[in-house]
Amino acid sequence: MRYASLFTGIGGFDLAADRAGMRCELQVEKDKHCLNLLTHHWPDVRKETDVKEVETLPAVDLVCGGF
Repeated sequence: MRYASLFTGIGGFDLAADRAGMRCELQVEKDKHCLNLLTHHWPDVRKETDVKEVETLPAVDLVCGGF
């Protein structure tokens, strides 16, 4: 299964989803410190900084949000 993560923060939901065998396709987070951490742990995942500017979502099975 593939997922998109909105308001990702430091990637808590993402870590759990990855450990459950899922694959992240998109992370949306505006905090620069969080983005640095996300880039370190998920370097190949598409990153966006403003959820209002995401025009297209990749084909995913799940959208999670950490708001």
